[in-house]
Amino acid sequence: ASNKTIRDFHEFELWHKLLQYGLSPSGEWAMWRIQAAEKTDTLFVRHIASGKEYKYKNTSAPEFSKDSHWIVFSEPAGENAAAGIAYQVKLVCLANGEEQIFRGMESFTFTNDSKHLILKGVNTENAVELNLYDLEKKRVKNIANIQEYTVDPTGKYLAYTLKTEKGLSNSLEVLELNDYRLLFLENDKNGYEKLKWTDHGLLFMKMLSDSTGQKQGREIHVVRNIGNRQQVCCFAAEAWADFPANMKISEYYTPQWSADGKKLFFGIAPKRYQGKSRAEVTADVDIWHWKDQEIQSRQKNRYYLNRSRTYLCVWWPEENRWRQLADSSLFDIAGISADGAFVLAVDDRPYRPHYRELHRDIYVIQTETGKRTRLLENTILSASFSREGKYVYYFKNKNWWAYDLAKEEYINLTAQVTTGLSDIYYDGPIDIAPSFGIAGWLKEDKAFWFYDEYDIWSVEPATLKLKRLTRGREDKITFRKFQRGVLTPGCNLLLRATGDDGASGIYRFDPKGHHRPLLYGPFGTLRLEQSADKKTNLLGWADNITAPELFVCDENLNRLQQLTHTNLRPPGFIFRKSELIRYKNSRGKELKGALFYPVNYREGQSYPMIVHIYEKLSQHLNDFVFPSASDLYNTMNYVLQGYFVFQPDITYEVNRPGESAVDCVTAAVRQVLKREDIDPARLGLIGHSWGAYQTAYIITQTPLFAADMQFLFGHLRVNGFWEITPQKTADRHQPFMGKY
Repeated sequence: ASNKTIRDFHEFELWHKLLQYGLSPSGEWAMWRIQAAEKTDTLFVRHIASGKEYKYKNTSAPEFSKDSHWIVFSEPAGENAAAGIAYQVKLVCLANGEEQIFRGMESFTFTNDSKHLILKGVNTENAVELNLYDLEKKRVKNIANIQEYTVDPTGKYLAYTLKTEKGLSNSLEVLELNDYRLLFLENDKNGYEKLKWTDHGLLFMKMLSDSTGQKQGREIHVVRNIGNRQQVCCFAAEAWADFPANMKISEYYTPQWSADGKKLFFGIAPKRYQGKSRAEVTADVDIWHWKDQEIQSRQKNRYYLNRSRTYLCVWWPEENRWRQLADSSLFDIAGISADGAFVLAVDDRPYRPHYRELHRDIYVIQTETGKRTRLLENTILSASFSREGKYVYYFKNKNWWAYDLAKEEYINLTAQVTTGLSDIYYDGPIDIAPSFGIAGWLKEDKAFWFYDEYDIWSVEPATLKLKRLTRGREDKITFRKFQRGVLTPGCNLLLRATGDDGASGIYRFDPKGHHRPLLYGPFGTLRLEQSADKKTNLLGWADNITAPELFVCDENLNRLQQLTHTNLRPPGFIFRKSELIRYKNSRGKELKGALFYPVNYREGQSYPMIVHIYEKLSQHLNDFVFPSASDLYNTMNYVLQGYFVFQPDITYEVNRPGESAVDCVTAAVRQVLKREDIDPARLGLIGHSWGAYQTAYIITQTPLFAADMQFLFGHLRVNGFWEITPQKTADRHQPFMGKY
């Protein structure tokens, strides 16, 4: 190890950190942020084909317009900071670099049609205002005293609420953004809230009050076809004879549409006393009752959560009818099917108070009739609707099940699978191990894709036709869906591959099963940003000795152009790749650990080693860690100071976390000490939070470690934290961590 006891941390300047990066929808422009020496950062914006580049200092939240003609971001206000404005927004025309600055703006976004930039901020009078910037005509429309706003999906219209200076009344307005023509106007002293614009129209709530000014509920309003045969629908409680007299439309539930726009779901809640708030009422006595469903302390902690609970209802605006779906027996809603035909509800009351897992019954409610069917009884499982809402699916008895909502039949989807679908690596304190997860449902719910330990499987619920889509088990490579979002099998679908040896990469999915590796090896960071047509990609690539670099790649991830050069270390620093260490605990369970070599490692020399623990860390084998002057657990800091760093995995027996940690960590350390280049008298142990508990426990059970450091809930504790020199004499001890 280095003999220096005080470090200047110049090593931090040897790498530049790649932060955020992105690609314009057209794939023509790339942007990325680079941080130097843990201080300043720079935003780079480059035209990939020509190399034309812009640079901006200390930016945040950069965003491309959807037509790829503009970029906008926040930056320090500079000279304007003296006026109390810390940040400003800068808009840049990518074609010519022309800049437009907006001061006092705190948030911004482009409309979907890329014709306007909408900026929200606070003016000099500390009032919220909205600036609408027309990107074509280069003009600004300012609207002051804004409360809420929403833009329609096409980007043509803007709806917003205004508040008067005295705060006595609100108004709701809708503008056509092309010419700022007012299309819709409403005024009401009680105000409006929850503005939401979807493909099915503008949705908002109008607040109500009684003669004394006390809030008494809300009305739901829907405005459709604004600018063309405008239609307005309203749901008001007093208009329905069957609306419960003790209920009101709840402010805690934001109404949502079914996919076809035929059904609108909303919540109702009991009317409550409008006098003093709970915080203003002082109680001298707590009453505990043996029949309470929740203990008193939990009742207090969940008071406001319980107050905000609502009973789900559904409204058919076109048919002028509604139905209450949930009540005090079923008010926890777990999901709504895409078509709005069914709702999942949960009842945990029969199993209160809960002492371990949350047990409950799960019901399916038919929205058209209100019919309730108990799907699962006394379960800790969760259930979800399939993509199109034809099935409810869940994991039970180590299998995936589906409930056919039309036929009212249960289907074991995976009875034919013999490889095991329960996560054998899960060691949490619950009675039922979870599954390995799912990739999703295909269009029209034709097939369900799920995972075992290594592979992706497909099953058709209608025929139970089963197929293993990948062949990872044979090579111990785990395949998972790479992209987020809707599952669409085809040549554009990418798979993430992770090997048992720590390698990782990306494969291209082939419907015929001939999946092709695009990139696979001992890599750490692998993140893609794709253009709209998927033909241009930005790839962030790294391993444990190479800081993340950014590359422009084609659709097959061939690296065409390197955009960044973050690795600036001089030739005097020689790094060695990390190594995977395999070992077994006393129960014979096979485990892994990541071993990182000290800088300028020499064969035959003996080095001290720091063991860093927190559950499982071997997955970081190929990750690059930037050195940091403020991170107590920074792997690179220790490596640069001449230490081995070892991160072993720990697997737990329920109710024996401390003993499990001792078992796994000691087995791991004894295995790595067989190397003979690690000094067994100079071993340090560190852990944070849960790792700190294990550190504190382990040092009372084994003499392996010369020193330990714990950081538990904000308190640093150091025990015997000294470096023991090779002479191992009492008078030659030095501080183990130097400056730390």
